[in-house]
Amino acid sequence: MNVTTGNAITDGKEFRSWFVGRIEAWCRENNVPFDTERFGLRNTDNMEIKWGIYKKGEARSEWASSSHMNGMSILIRGDSTFIFREMNAQDSTREVRLMKEGDYVIWREDVEHTWKMLDDSVFLTVRWQVS
Repeated sequence: MNVTTGNAITDGKEFRSWFVGRIEAWCRENNVPFDTERFGLRNTDNMEIKWGIYKKGEARSEWASSSHMNGMSILIRGDSTFIFREMNAQDSTREVRLMKEGDYVIWREDVEHTWKMLDDSVFLTVRWQVS
């Protein structure tokens, strides 16, 4: 059967909490042997999924792009602020606070982001290919 099961926390440990995505490429980049049976349907170039666990006060110090993919983060629990800027308008930023279970933000591939955690937080982040 074409079914893959696992645990997002465990399976993402080797790849900075990303557990679905370009697994074969991430294996090469991290000197991890690629095993088709072990990674199963988690290996795809069309989307990436991350189970992120963050501590209160943690912040992303660098601006991150979405790797030419749209991105979405869904708050499972916690409180955080995301800061966004367009790559061609870096003087203009927008802050989005996610503080209620289920709050989410979606951004296009040409938007950079950073964040700060106002409380211990858990997110599900998805990136997908732009059509």
